[in-house]
Amino acid sequence: YEGLAWGAHVRTYSDVLRIVRKVNHSHFGVALDSFHSLALGDDPAGIAQIDDGKIFFLQLADAPKLHMDVLTWSRHFRCFPGQGEFDVAGFTLKALEAGYAGPLSLEIFNDEFRGSSARRTAADGKRSLLFLEEQIRERRQTEPDSSAKTRARRADLIDPPPAPGLFGVAFIEFAVEGAAEHELAAWLIDMGFRKAGRHRSKDVTLYRQGEAAVVLNADRDSFAQSYFLLHGPAVCAVGLRVDDVQSALTRAELFGCTRYEGAIGPADEEPMIAVRAPDGSLVYLVKQTFEFSDFVDDGAAAPQGRPMRVDHIAQAVPADQFDSWLLYYRAVFGLNPEASWVLPDPYGLVRSRALASANRAVRFPLSFSDSSRTAVARSLSTFAGAGVQHIAFEVDDIFSAVDQMRRRGVALLPIPENYYDDLTARFGLDDDLLERLRGGDILYDRSAGGAEFFHVYTQFFQKRFFFEVVQRKGGYDQYGAANAPVRMAAQAVNQREGAELAWL
Repeated sequence: YEGLAWGAHVRTYSDVLRIVRKVNHSHFGVALDSFHSLALGDDPAGIAQIDDGKIFFLQLADAPKLHMDVLTWSRHFRCFPGQGEFDVAGFTLKALEAGYAGPLSLEIFNDEFRGSSARRTAADGKRSLLFLEEQIRERRQTEPDSSAKTRARRADLIDPPPAPGLFGVAFIEFAVEGAAEHELAAWLIDMGFRKAGRHRSKDVTLYRQGEAAVVLNADRDSFAQSYFLLHGPAVCAVGLRVDDVQSALTRAELFGCTRYEGAIGPADEEPMIAVRAPDGSLVYLVKQTFEFSDFVDDGAAAPQGRPMRVDHIAQAVPADQFDSWLLYYRAVFGLNPEASWVLPDPYGLVRSRALASANRAVRFPLSFSDSSRTAVARSLSTFAGAGVQHIAFEVDDIFSAVDQMRRRGVALLPIPENYYDDLTARFGLDDDLLERLRGGDILYDRSAGGAEFFHVYTQFFQKRFFFEVVQRKGGYDQYGAANAPVRMAAQAVNQREGAELAWL
Protein backbone atom coordinates (compact mmCIF):
# COMPACT_ATOMS: atom_id res chain seq x y z
CA TYR A 1 0.00 0.00 0.00
CA GLU A 2 1.49 3.33 -1.09
CA GLY A 3 0.66 6.92 -0.27
CA LEU A 4 0.76 9.49 -3.07
CA ALA A 5 1.99 13.03 -2.44
CA TRP A 6 -1.18 14.47 -4.01
CA GLY A 7 -3.51 12.06 -2.20
CA ALA A 8 -6.64 13.48 -0.57
CA HIS A 9 -6.47 11.31 2.56
CA VAL A 10 -3.32 9.13 2.44
CA ARG A 11 -0.19 11.09 1.51
CA THR A 12 2.66 10.24 3.88
CA TYR A 13 4.28 6.96 4.88
CA SER A 14 2.90 7.58 8.38
CA ASP A 15 -0.63 7.57 6.93
CA VAL A 16 0.14 4.30 5.14
CA LEU A 17 1.70 2.68 8.20
CA ARG A 18 -1.33 3.53 10.35
CA ILE A 19 -3.60 1.69 7.88
CA VAL A 20 -1.20 -1.25 7.48
CA ARG A 21 -1.10 -1.75 11.23
CA LYS A 22 -4.87 -1.52 11.46
CA VAL A 23 -5.37 -4.16 8.71
CA ASN A 24 -2.75 -6.34 10.42
CA HIS A 25 -2.39 -8.93 7.65
CA SER A 26 0.79 -10.78 6.66
CA HIS A 27 0.22 -10.01 2.95
CA PHE A 28 -0.43 -6.30 3.41
CA GLY A 29 2.56 -3.93 3.83
CA VAL A 30 4.12 -0.56 3.11
CA ALA A 31 5.41 0.57 -0.29
CA LEU A 32 7.81 3.48 0.13
CA ASP A 33 8.55 5.98 -2.64
CA SER A 34 11.32 8.53 -2.05
CA PHE A 35 9.71 11.10 -4.35
CA HIS A 36 6.37 11.16 -2.53
CA SER A 37 8.05 11.60 0.85
CA LEU A 38 10.80 14.03 -0.07
CA ALA A 39 8.65 16.20 -2.34
CA LEU A 40 6.38 16.81 0.65
CA GLY A 41 9.33 17.52 2.94
CA ASP A 42 8.29 14.53 5.08
CA ASP A 43 10.95 13.58 7.65
CA PRO A 44 12.20 10.06 6.78
CA ALA A 45 13.59 9.43 10.28
CA GLY A 46 10.47 7.53 11.35
CA ILE A 47 10.94 4.97 8.55
CA ALA A 48 13.61 3.28 10.66
CA GLN A 49 10.92 2.47 13.25
CA ILE A 50 8.55 0.69 10.83
CA ASP A 51 7.82 -2.85 11.99
CA ASP A 52 10.45 -5.35 10.81
CA GLY A 53 9.32 -6.97 7.58
CA LYS A 54 6.47 -4.52 6.94
CA ILE A 55 8.27 -2.57 4.21
CA PHE A 56 7.31 -4.62 1.15
CA PHE A 57 8.75 -2.49 -1.64
CA LEU A 58 11.09 0.48 -2.03
CA GLN A 59 10.81 2.86 -5.00
CA LEU A 60 13.50 5.46 -5.58
CA ALA A 61 13.54 8.70 -7.55
CA ASP A 62 15.40 11.96 -7.25
CA ALA A 63 14.23 15.33 -8.62
CA PRO A 64 15.28 18.96 -8.90
CA LYS A 65 13.60 21.23 -6.38
CA LEU A 66 10.83 22.97 -8.31
CA HIS A 67 7.85 25.11 -7.35
CA MET A 68 4.86 23.54 -9.08
CA ASP A 69 1.98 21.22 -8.34
CA VAL A 70 3.36 17.94 -7.08
CA LEU A 71 1.51 15.76 -9.63
CA THR A 72 3.12 17.55 -12.61
CA TRP A 73 6.45 17.52 -10.78
CA SER A 74 6.18 13.76 -10.26
CA ARG A 75 5.05 12.85 -13.79
CA HIS A 76 7.63 14.86 -15.72
CA PHE A 77 10.71 15.75 -13.65
CA ARG A 78 11.84 12.70 -11.74
CA CYS A 79 15.44 11.58 -12.30
CA PHE A 80 17.89 8.98 -11.04
CA PRO A 81 19.38 9.24 -7.53
CA GLY A 82 22.33 11.62 -7.65
CA GLN A 83 20.95 13.67 -10.55
CA GLY A 84 18.59 15.81 -8.50
CA GLU A 85 18.52 17.61 -5.15
CA PHE A 86 16.70 15.18 -2.83
CA ASP A 87 18.45 13.29 -0.03
CA VAL A 88 17.64 9.88 -1.50
CA ALA A 89 20.57 8.28 0.35
CA GLY A 90 19.23 9.40 3.73
CA PHE A 91 15.75 8.14 2.82
CA THR A 92 17.04 4.74 1.71
CA LEU A 93 19.28 4.36 4.75
CA LYS A 94 16.26 4.61 7.04
CA ALA A 95 14.55 1.79 5.15
CA LEU A 96 17.65 -0.39 5.55
CA GLU A 97 17.75 0.42 9.25
CA ALA A 98 14.19 -0.86 9.47
CA GLY A 99 15.45 -4.18 8.09
CA TYR A 100 14.45 -3.83 4.43
CA ALA A 101 16.59 -6.03 2.14
CA GLY A 102 14.44 -6.30 -0.95
CA PRO A 103 14.94 -4.83 -4.43
CA LEU A 104 15.52 -1.15 -5.11
CA SER A 105 13.10 -0.04 -7.82
CA LEU A 106 13.85 3.03 -9.92
CA GLU A 107 10.46 4.59 -10.61
CA ILE A 108 11.31 7.46 -12.95
CA PHE A 109 8.80 9.53 -14.93
CA ASN A 110 10.78 11.91 -17.13
CA ASP A 111 10.03 13.26 -20.61
CA GLU A 112 13.70 13.22 -21.65
CA PHE A 113 14.16 9.60 -20.57
CA ARG A 114 11.21 8.52 -22.68
CA GLY A 115 12.91 9.68 -25.87
CA SER A 116 16.51 8.88 -24.95
CA SER A 117 18.69 5.89 -25.72
CA ALA A 118 17.56 2.93 -23.62
CA ARG A 119 21.17 1.78 -23.32
CA ARG A 120 22.34 5.14 -21.94
CA THR A 121 19.37 5.30 -19.57
CA ALA A 122 20.12 1.80 -18.27
CA ALA A 123 23.80 2.66 -17.77
CA ASP A 124 22.86 5.83 -15.87
CA GLY A 125 20.40 3.87 -13.74
CA LYS A 126 23.04 1.34 -12.72
CA ARG A 127 25.59 4.08 -12.03
CA SER A 128 23.07 5.94 -9.88
CA LEU A 129 22.37 2.87 -7.73
CA LEU A 130 26.07 2.15 -7.21
CA PHE A 131 26.63 5.79 -6.25
CA LEU A 132 23.65 5.58 -3.90
CA GLU A 133 25.08 2.50 -2.18
CA GLU A 134 28.38 4.31 -1.63
CA GLN A 135 26.57 7.32 -0.14
CA ILE A 136 24.60 5.05 2.20
CA ARG A 137 27.77 3.28 3.36
CA GLU A 138 29.39 6.64 4.11
CA ARG A 139 26.30 7.82 6.01
CA ARG A 140 26.30 4.64 8.08
CA GLN A 141 29.86 5.36 9.14
CA THR A 142 29.23 8.98 10.10
CA GLU A 143 25.74 8.94 11.65
CA PRO A 144 25.45 8.16 15.36
CA ASP A 145 24.49 4.62 16.32
CA SER A 146 20.83 3.80 16.73
CA SER A 147 19.05 0.72 18.00
CA ALA A 148 17.30 0.38 14.63
CA LYS A 149 20.63 -0.20 12.89
CA THR A 150 20.93 -3.63 14.41
CA ARG A 151 18.24 -4.76 11.96
CA ALA A 152 20.26 -3.63 8.92
CA ARG A 153 22.14 -6.91 8.69
CA ARG A 154 21.19 -8.34 5.28
CA ALA A 155 22.00 -5.53 2.82
CA ASP A 156 25.50 -5.74 1.34
CA LEU A 157 26.74 -2.41 0.00
CA ILE A 158 29.58 -1.81 -2.44
CA ASP A 159 32.81 -0.43 -1.05
CA PRO A 160 34.61 1.26 -3.98
CA PRO A 161 37.88 3.18 -3.76
CA PRO A 162 37.15 6.72 -2.60
CA ALA A 163 36.68 9.52 -5.10
CA PRO A 164 40.12 10.63 -6.27
CA GLY A 165 41.89 13.58 -4.79
CA LEU A 166 42.09 16.10 -7.63
CA PHE A 167 44.97 18.55 -7.95
CA GLY A 168 44.13 20.47 -11.09
CA VAL A 169 44.10 20.12 -14.84
CA ALA A 170 47.41 18.75 -16.14
CA PHE A 171 46.64 19.52 -19.78
CA ILE A 172 43.91 20.12 -22.34
CA GLU A 173 44.24 18.27 -25.64
CA PHE A 174 42.77 19.52 -28.91
CA ALA A 175 42.20 17.34 -31.95
CA VAL A 176 43.47 19.39 -34.91
CA GLU A 177 44.62 19.03 -38.49
CA GLY A 178 46.13 21.23 -41.18
CA ALA A 179 44.93 24.83 -41.19
CA ALA A 180 43.06 24.42 -37.90
CA GLU A 181 46.28 23.42 -36.14
CA HIS A 182 48.20 26.44 -37.44
CA GLU A 183 45.37 28.84 -36.62
CA LEU A 184 44.87 27.55 -33.09
CA ALA A 185 48.63 27.55 -32.45
CA ALA A 186 48.72 31.23 -33.49
CA TRP A 187 45.87 31.99 -31.08
CA LEU A 188 47.72 30.33 -28.19
CA ILE A 189 50.96 32.17 -28.91
CA ASP A 190 49.11 35.49 -29.09
CA MET A 191 47.55 34.69 -25.68
CA GLY A 192 51.04 34.29 -24.22
CA PHE A 193 51.69 30.56 -24.57
CA ARG A 194 55.00 29.32 -25.93
CA LYS A 195 55.69 26.28 -28.06
CA ALA A 196 57.27 24.12 -25.35
CA GLY A 197 58.08 20.99 -27.33
CA ARG A 198 57.07 18.22 -29.71
CA HIS A 199 56.40 14.60 -28.92
CA ARG A 200 59.35 12.31 -29.67
CA SER A 201 57.39 9.94 -31.92
CA LYS A 202 54.03 11.56 -32.70
CA ASP A 203 52.71 14.66 -34.45
CA VAL A 204 51.78 16.29 -31.16
CA THR A 205 52.84 19.76 -30.00
CA LEU A 206 52.85 21.17 -26.47
CA TYR A 207 52.16 24.82 -25.60
CA ARG A 208 52.65 26.17 -22.06
CA GLN A 209 52.09 29.31 -20.06
CA GLY A 210 52.72 29.00 -16.33
CA GLU A 211 50.81 25.97 -15.05
CA ALA A 212 48.51 25.89 -18.08
CA ALA A 213 49.37 23.31 -20.75
CA VAL A 214 47.61 22.84 -24.10
CA VAL A 215 48.38 19.94 -26.44
CA LEU A 216 47.61 20.10 -30.17
CA ASN A 217 47.33 16.54 -31.50
CA ALA A 218 47.52 16.20 -35.29
CA ASP A 219 48.86 12.65 -35.29
CA ARG A 220 47.23 10.57 -38.03
CA ASP A 221 47.46 7.33 -36.05
CA SER A 222 45.70 8.45 -32.89
CA PHE A 223 42.41 8.77 -31.09
CA ALA A 224 42.57 12.51 -31.80
CA GLN A 225 42.47 11.92 -35.55
CA SER A 226 39.24 9.90 -35.35
CA TYR A 227 37.81 12.53 -33.01
CA PHE A 228 38.72 15.30 -35.45
CA LEU A 229 37.06 13.50 -38.36
CA LEU A 230 33.83 13.30 -36.36
CA HIS A 231 33.85 16.62 -34.51
CA GLY A 232 36.33 18.92 -36.25
CA PRO A 233 38.81 20.98 -34.19
CA ALA A 234 37.72 20.43 -30.60
CA VAL A 235 38.90 19.39 -27.15
CA CYS A 236 39.25 15.62 -27.36
CA ALA A 237 40.83 14.97 -23.95
CA VAL A 238 41.55 16.50 -20.57
CA GLY A 239 44.27 15.34 -18.19
CA LEU A 240 43.48 15.44 -14.48
CA ARG A 241 46.11 15.22 -11.74
CA VAL A 242 44.96 12.61 -9.20
CA ASP A 243 46.40 11.31 -5.95
CA ASP A 244 46.25 7.63 -6.99
CA VAL A 245 45.93 6.70 -10.67
CA GLN A 246 45.11 3.01 -10.15
CA SER A 247 42.53 3.74 -7.46
CA ALA A 248 40.87 6.38 -9.66
CA LEU A 249 40.81 3.96 -12.61
CA THR A 250 39.30 1.16 -10.51
CA ARG A 251 36.57 3.48 -9.28
CA ALA A 252 35.83 4.76 -12.78
CA GLU A 253 35.48 1.22 -14.17
CA LEU A 254 33.29 0.17 -11.24
CA PHE A 255 30.98 3.09 -12.05
CA GLY A 256 30.63 2.03 -15.67
CA CYS A 257 33.43 3.91 -17.46
CA THR A 258 35.39 2.31 -20.28
CA ARG A 259 39.18 2.30 -20.01
CA TYR A 260 41.26 3.66 -22.89
CA GLU A 261 44.97 3.06 -23.47
CA GLY A 262 46.53 4.60 -26.55
CA ALA A 263 49.29 3.18 -28.71
CA ILE A 264 52.73 3.19 -27.11
CA GLY A 265 55.73 4.57 -28.98
CA PRO A 266 59.32 3.92 -27.87
CA ALA A 267 59.96 1.27 -25.24
CA ASP A 268 60.69 3.82 -22.54
CA GLU A 269 57.51 5.82 -23.17
CA GLU A 270 55.23 5.90 -20.16
CA PRO A 271 51.71 4.62 -20.94
CA MET A 272 48.86 7.00 -20.24
CA ILE A 273 45.54 5.69 -18.98
CA ALA A 274 42.23 7.39 -19.66
CA VAL A 275 38.52 6.72 -19.25
CA ARG A 276 35.79 7.65 -21.69
CA ALA A 277 33.47 10.55 -20.89
CA PRO A 278 29.77 10.37 -21.88
CA ASP A 279 30.48 12.01 -25.27
CA GLY A 280 33.34 9.65 -26.13
CA SER A 281 36.11 12.13 -25.31
CA LEU A 282 38.85 11.10 -22.87
CA VAL A 283 39.79 11.99 -19.33
CA TYR A 284 43.41 11.03 -18.67
CA LEU A 285 44.31 10.08 -15.11
CA VAL A 286 47.87 11.24 -14.38
CA LYS A 287 50.02 11.46 -11.28
CA GLN A 288 50.04 14.63 -9.25
CA THR A 289 53.70 15.05 -10.26
CA PHE A 290 53.05 14.43 -13.97
CA GLU A 291 55.56 15.99 -16.40
CA PHE A 292 55.74 15.96 -20.19
CA SER A 293 58.73 13.62 -20.31
CA ASP A 294 57.96 12.37 -23.83
CA PHE A 295 58.22 15.86 -25.33
CA VAL A 296 61.42 17.42 -26.65
CA ASP A 297 61.75 21.13 -25.80
CA ASP A 298 62.55 23.14 -28.91
CA GLY A 299 64.15 25.93 -26.90
CA ALA A 300 61.58 28.58 -27.79
CA ALA A 301 61.82 31.74 -25.73
CA ALA A 302 59.36 32.17 -22.87
CA PRO A 303 56.52 34.54 -23.76
CA GLN A 304 56.04 37.96 -22.25
CA GLY A 305 52.72 37.12 -20.62
CA ARG A 306 51.11 36.55 -17.25
CA PRO A 307 51.52 33.04 -15.79
CA MET A 308 48.28 31.10 -16.22
CA ARG A 309 46.49 28.11 -14.79
CA VAL A 310 43.27 26.42 -15.88
CA ASP A 311 40.44 27.88 -13.83
CA HIS A 312 37.49 26.01 -15.34
CA ILE A 313 36.41 24.11 -18.44
CA ALA A 314 32.87 24.87 -19.58
CA GLN A 315 31.02 22.24 -21.56
CA ALA A 316 27.94 22.49 -23.76
CA VAL A 317 25.80 19.36 -23.57
CA PRO A 318 22.50 18.33 -25.18
CA ALA A 319 19.51 18.90 -22.91
CA ASP A 320 18.69 15.19 -22.76
CA GLN A 321 22.24 14.36 -21.62
CA PHE A 322 22.65 16.98 -18.91
CA ASP A 323 21.66 14.63 -16.08
CA SER A 324 23.99 11.93 -17.44
CA TRP A 325 26.94 14.31 -17.33
CA LEU A 326 26.08 15.54 -13.85
CA LEU A 327 25.90 11.98 -12.48
CA TYR A 328 29.14 11.05 -14.28
CA TYR A 329 31.13 13.84 -12.64
CA ARG A 330 29.55 13.24 -9.22
CA ALA A 331 29.94 9.46 -9.13
CA VAL A 332 33.24 8.96 -10.92
CA PHE A 333 35.24 11.99 -9.74
CA GLY A 334 33.41 13.10 -6.60
CA LEU A 335 32.66 16.60 -7.90
CA ASN A 336 30.01 18.58 -6.05
CA PRO A 337 27.14 20.23 -7.95
CA GLU A 338 26.66 23.93 -7.33
CA ALA A 339 23.62 26.18 -7.72
CA SER A 340 21.74 26.12 -11.03
CA TRP A 341 21.43 29.25 -13.16
CA VAL A 342 19.00 30.20 -15.91
CA LEU A 343 20.74 32.63 -18.27
CA PRO A 344 19.06 34.67 -21.03
CA ASP A 345 20.77 34.29 -24.39
CA PRO A 346 19.24 36.62 -27.03
CA TYR A 347 17.82 33.54 -28.77
CA GLY A 348 16.54 31.54 -25.79
CA LEU A 349 17.26 30.48 -22.23
CA VAL A 350 20.46 28.66 -21.29
CA ARG A 351 20.57 26.52 -18.15
CA SER A 352 23.90 26.16 -16.41
CA ARG A 353 25.24 24.28 -13.42
CA ALA A 354 28.87 23.89 -12.37
CA LEU A 355 30.48 20.94 -10.62
CA ALA A 356 33.71 21.39 -8.68
CA SER A 357 36.11 19.45 -6.50
CA ALA A 358 36.08 20.26 -2.80
CA ASN A 359 39.45 22.03 -3.08
CA ARG A 360 38.22 23.99 -6.17
CA ALA A 361 41.19 22.72 -8.21
CA VAL A 362 38.90 21.25 -10.89
CA ARG A 363 35.71 22.94 -12.12
CA PHE A 364 33.38 21.90 -14.94
CA PRO A 365 30.41 24.21 -15.60
CA LEU A 366 27.79 22.44 -17.76
CA SER A 367 25.28 24.28 -19.95
CA PHE A 368 22.35 23.27 -22.13
CA SER A 369 19.57 24.98 -24.00
CA ASP A 370 16.18 23.85 -25.30
CA SER A 371 16.42 26.46 -28.05
CA SER A 372 18.33 25.54 -31.21
CA ARG A 373 19.53 29.11 -31.79
CA THR A 374 21.51 29.96 -28.64
CA ALA A 375 25.31 30.04 -28.60
CA VAL A 376 25.31 26.79 -26.60
CA ALA A 377 23.08 25.07 -29.13
CA ARG A 378 25.16 26.33 -32.05
CA SER A 379 28.30 24.98 -30.41
CA LEU A 380 26.64 21.58 -30.14
CA SER A 381 25.74 21.57 -33.82
CA THR A 382 29.33 22.31 -34.83
CA PHE A 383 30.70 19.70 -32.41
CA ALA A 384 28.24 17.03 -33.61
CA GLY A 385 27.50 16.36 -29.94
CA ALA A 386 28.66 17.56 -26.54
CA GLY A 387 31.89 19.53 -26.38
CA VAL A 388 34.01 22.07 -24.54
CA GLN A 389 32.54 25.49 -25.29
CA HIS A 390 35.14 27.57 -23.52
CA ILE A 391 38.25 27.32 -21.36
CA ALA A 392 39.01 29.84 -18.62
CA PHE A 393 42.60 30.61 -17.62
CA GLU A 394 43.33 32.37 -14.33
CA VAL A 395 45.97 35.12 -14.06
CA ASP A 396 47.18 37.26 -11.17
CA ASP A 397 46.82 40.60 -13.01
CA ILE A 398 44.14 40.72 -15.67
CA PHE A 399 44.85 44.31 -16.73
CA SER A 400 48.44 43.48 -17.58
CA ALA A 401 47.35 40.25 -19.29
CA VAL A 402 44.82 42.09 -21.44
CA ASP A 403 47.34 44.76 -22.42
CA GLN A 404 49.81 42.11 -23.53
CA MET A 405 47.20 40.10 -25.44
CA ARG A 406 45.97 43.22 -27.21
CA ARG A 407 49.51 44.14 -28.29
CA ARG A 408 49.88 40.67 -29.80
CA GLY A 409 46.60 40.99 -31.67
CA VAL A 410 44.24 38.74 -29.68
CA ALA A 411 40.67 39.29 -30.88
CA LEU A 412 38.85 40.07 -27.62
CA LEU A 413 35.07 40.19 -27.43
CA PRO A 414 33.83 43.83 -27.62
CA ILE A 415 31.57 44.71 -24.68
CA PRO A 416 28.89 47.40 -25.21
CA GLU A 417 29.27 50.80 -23.55
CA ASN A 418 26.00 50.59 -21.65
CA TYR A 419 27.33 47.64 -19.65
CA TYR A 420 29.83 49.95 -17.95
CA ASP A 421 27.13 52.53 -17.27
CA ASP A 422 25.22 49.77 -15.52
CA LEU A 423 28.32 48.79 -13.49
CA THR A 424 28.43 52.31 -12.05
CA ALA A 425 24.84 52.01 -10.87
CA ARG A 426 25.30 48.50 -9.46
CA PHE A 427 28.63 48.81 -7.66
CA GLY A 428 29.59 52.49 -7.49
CA LEU A 429 33.08 51.83 -8.89
CA ASP A 430 35.56 54.69 -8.94
CA ASP A 431 36.16 56.34 -12.29
CA ASP A 432 39.73 55.07 -12.74
CA LEU A 433 38.76 51.41 -12.29
CA LEU A 434 35.70 51.82 -14.49
CA GLU A 435 37.77 53.27 -17.32
CA ARG A 436 40.34 50.48 -17.04
CA LEU A 437 37.54 47.93 -17.30
CA ARG A 438 35.98 49.76 -20.24
CA GLY A 439 39.31 50.14 -22.03
CA GLY A 440 40.02 46.42 -21.79
CA ASP A 441 36.48 45.08 -22.46
CA ILE A 442 36.76 43.48 -19.02
CA LEU A 443 33.66 42.32 -17.16
CA TYR A 444 33.30 42.68 -13.38
CA ASP A 445 31.37 41.08 -10.55
CA ARG A 446 31.46 41.41 -6.78
CA SER A 447 30.00 39.12 -4.13
CA ALA A 448 28.02 40.27 -1.11
CA GLY A 449 31.15 39.81 0.98
CA GLY A 450 33.24 42.07 -1.23
CA ALA A 451 35.17 39.41 -3.19
CA GLU A 452 35.83 40.49 -6.77
CA PHE A 453 35.89 38.78 -10.16
CA PHE A 454 37.37 40.17 -13.37
CA HIS A 455 37.03 38.34 -16.68
CA VAL A 456 37.49 38.92 -20.38
CA TYR A 457 36.59 36.76 -23.40
CA THR A 458 38.13 36.14 -26.78
CA GLN A 459 35.97 35.93 -29.85
CA PHE A 460 34.95 32.49 -31.14
CA PHE A 461 37.52 30.24 -32.78
CA GLN A 462 35.86 29.11 -36.04
CA LYS A 463 32.43 29.65 -34.39
CA ARG A 464 33.16 26.65 -32.16
CA PHE A 465 34.72 27.63 -28.82
CA PHE A 466 36.37 30.59 -27.12
CA PHE A 467 38.76 31.37 -24.29
CA GLU A 468 38.26 33.35 -21.09
CA VAL A 469 40.88 34.99 -18.86
CA VAL A 470 39.87 35.56 -15.24
CA GLN A 471 41.19 37.00 -12.02
CA ARG A 472 39.70 36.13 -8.63
CA LYS A 473 40.25 38.43 -5.65
CA GLY A 474 39.27 38.05 -2.01
CA GLY A 475 38.02 34.46 -2.33
CA TYR A 476 35.47 34.99 -5.10
CA ASP A 477 34.17 31.48 -5.87
CA GLN A 478 31.62 31.81 -8.68
CA TYR A 479 31.78 32.40 -12.44
CA GLY A 480 30.34 35.86 -13.05
CA ALA A 481 26.89 34.53 -13.96
CA ALA A 482 25.42 38.04 -13.66
CA ASN A 483 27.51 38.98 -16.69
CA ALA A 484 26.44 36.03 -18.83
CA PRO A 485 23.52 37.87 -20.52
CA VAL A 486 25.72 40.72 -21.77
CA ARG A 487 28.44 38.26 -22.81
CA MET A 488 25.98 36.17 -24.83
CA ALA A 489 24.41 39.28 -26.37
CA ALA A 490 27.86 40.60 -27.32
CA GLN A 491 28.72 37.22 -28.85
CA ALA A 492 25.50 37.23 -30.87
CA VAL A 493 26.28 40.71 -32.24
CA ASN A 494 29.90 39.74 -32.93
CA GLN A 495 28.86 36.56 -34.77
CA ARG A 496 26.28 38.46 -36.82
CA GLU A 497 28.78 41.18 -37.76
CA GLY A 498 31.32 38.53 -38.68
CA ALA A 499 28.81 36.83 -40.98
CA GLU A 500 28.03 40.16 -42.66
CA LEU A 501 31.73 40.88 -43.24
CA ALA A 502 32.21 37.37 -44.66
CA TRP A 503 29.32 37.97 -47.08
CA LEU A 504 30.80 41.30 -48.19
